[in-house]
Amino acid sequence: MTVSADKDYLSLPLKELLADTAARTPTPGGGSVAAAVGALGTSLARMTLAFTVDKPECAAHAGRLKALMDEFAGAGEQFGNLMAEDMAAYEQFAASRKGSDQDKQQALLRAVSVPMEVIVLAGAVVARLDEIKTLITPHLLADLQAAAVLASASARAASTSARANIAALTNRREAERLENQLDMLLGRLARHRNAVFHYERR
Repeated sequence: MTVSADKDYLSLPLKELLADTAARTPTPGGGSVAAAVGALGTSLARMTLAFTVDKPECAAHAGRLKALMDEFAGAGEQFGNLMAEDMAAYEQFAASRKGSDQDKQQALLRAVSVPMEVIVLAGAVVARLDEIKTLITPHLLADLQAAAVLASASARAASTSARANIAALTNRREAERLENQLDMLLGRLARHRNAVFHYERR
């Protein structure tokens, strides 16, 4: 087991994650970094809400905005959990190389499922940002757009891990289903991201 697999990076200095990512070790790798980027984007989204929720002009939407702050906090925790799950999935895959073909295929499915969860979560975050883009304090619109870009990057990065592992599945029907699901999720996310990124406050 790699040392990094036991680390809770959200409780450690950022420089430790950066150093471990740069080190000649398999984890944290692309999937874990993708989840970390999603956590950063979600935190930035929370900041824009924190500055907006108490504005008088947003009073009619205060309840919804507060609920979204809680939702984004939960999403940030989920991204943190997915960082750890991605490293654990790699450990399982590495161990499966000494096992049967069935063991390898089961490990590959897990190595697909974790980045897919990152993509689903990132897509949910960006959809919420699209929902609230008209409510955010104007001078924080750029931060909201940056949050959408980061969440989108998280999903795109995770998709590279997912596709690499899907390609190794021997069940081609399942592989095709997963590829189609991946394309659908990324397409939907891109539409929300573009709506946020190209939004201009009138």
